Amino acid sequence: MASITDAKIFLTQNEVAYRFRVTPSTIKNWRERGLLHYFQAPGSRRVLYPIGAVEDLEMQSIKNDKEVMKEQGKVERKVPDISTKPRKEWKI
Repeated sequence: MASITDAKIFLTQNEVAYRFRVTPSTIKNWRERGLLHYFQAPGSRRVLYPIGAVEDLEMQSIKNDKEVMKEQGKVERKVPDISTKPRKEWKI
């Protein structure tokens, strides 16, 4: 007899959306882009997401967030060029 810890835990699309605080259609887009692994029984329309895949995506997002923060520190800001030409006068 298998215990509850041996069973795979799956989340619905709505549960994953709630966890990431996005809409269910965003989760569908992530699935179609291959960012999130899923399970769909043959002949079923219901899509389930393994908890491990959801946690992996969370960890990837956290790592990417830190890398973006590092890159932001390297941004070089330039003073905008000001034209030396006189402004045109518009006649109506």
